[in-house]
Amino acid sequence: MQFTKPSKEKIRAGEQTLTFRRWKAPQAKIGGIYKLAPTGGIKVTAVDVIEPSDIVDDDLSRSGHHSRDELDAYLDRSNETLYRVEFLYVEPDAMPTREALPKDEVIGKLEATDRRAASVWTASYLEVIRANPGRRAGDLADLLGWEKAPFKANVRKLKALGLTQSLEVGYRLTSLGEDVTNALIDPS
Repeated sequence: MQFTKPSKEKIRAGEQTLTFRRWKAPQAKIGGIYKLAPTGGIKVTAVDVIEPSDIVDDDLSRSGHHSRDELDAYLDRSNETLYRVEFLYVEPDAMPTREALPKDEVIGKLEATDRRAASVWTASYLEVIRANPGRRAGDLADLLGWEKAPFKANVRKLKALGLTQSLEVGYRLTSLGEDVTNALIDPS
């Protein structure tokens, strides 16, 4: 789940423990832990389908909204199902870690990805992220000649392999990402 910078600050301070989302289908599950870039995360404690009329005044402040009008404007962006999602903040040191795949296995997955896409993009993405840590996604996409949305989708593929980390703005390579990039650039 994505949150604005002000919401992230409220979540970390324990002031926001609730969000409302419009989805075609639930995008969060009870017990799920989701990263809150750049550090920490949230653990979902409840996901309920509700009607806008079910929202009580206490929900406004818990969701980071100052007024019913503000929340209504946020919710009116779509007519998909409305979900009420409660969560707890998870400190960075309590976030579960995913065991990294071996470097050779990751390289094999990247090569297969490039073959399926019929283009070699993975190494160039890793190189541009390494050379420009913390730079906006739109800027990085421009450097590679990609549109922003497909660029971000591809970065998520790299992140799923443990190669990149999202920052408040932009990305950086993880240590595995550095190792893989070095191996792709100089395979000797």
